[in-house]
Amino acid sequence: MKVLGFILLVFVLAGIIIYIVGTRLPVNHSVSVTGDIAAPPDKVFALIANVANGVVWRPAVKSVTMLPPDQGRDHWLESLGHGQTMTFVAIRTQPPTRRDVRLDDPNASYGGTWTYELSPGPLPDTTTLRITETGFIKPPIYRFVMAHVFGPTRNLDQYMKDIQTAAAKP
Repeated sequence: MKVLGFILLVFVLAGIIIYIVGTRLPVNHSVSVTGDIAAPPDKVFALIANVANGVVWRPAVKSVTMLPPDQGRDHWLESLGHGQTMTFVAIRTQPPTRRDVRLDDPNASYGGTWTYELSPGPLPDTTTLRITETGFIKPPIYRFVMAHVFGPTRNLDQYMKDIQTAAAKP
């Protein structure tokens, strides 16, 4: 019984420490990843802008539902499995060099904007893609997990890998 009590005490103390460390991390953040893609900018931009087709090349996306346009801008819902859904709106689209996408949930615990910036790559018919996330994470425990467990660029890194793979296909 003492061992069980000790284990419980360790978990409670760990939870308190994680919460305290999380409160000391900033709510707002900005992180970027940059990668080269073996396809010309127009093909890469088409992959980014055709969100309905994202389910084909982004394994984490289980389905995409296009919503009525928001002031003429693309608006959609992504289902990510395990009941998680996220609604997005493209707040700026400048083919084939830039697209800004915002998480469209004013009550979310986290959110922000992803900015996709495309430029000619180092070789012919390649693209350099820079993705910048400018966002917020309200719950201290989420901030701790993102900073110390997953890493702040986890989702950006995965997207970059997915688009590099998709763009390489004919």
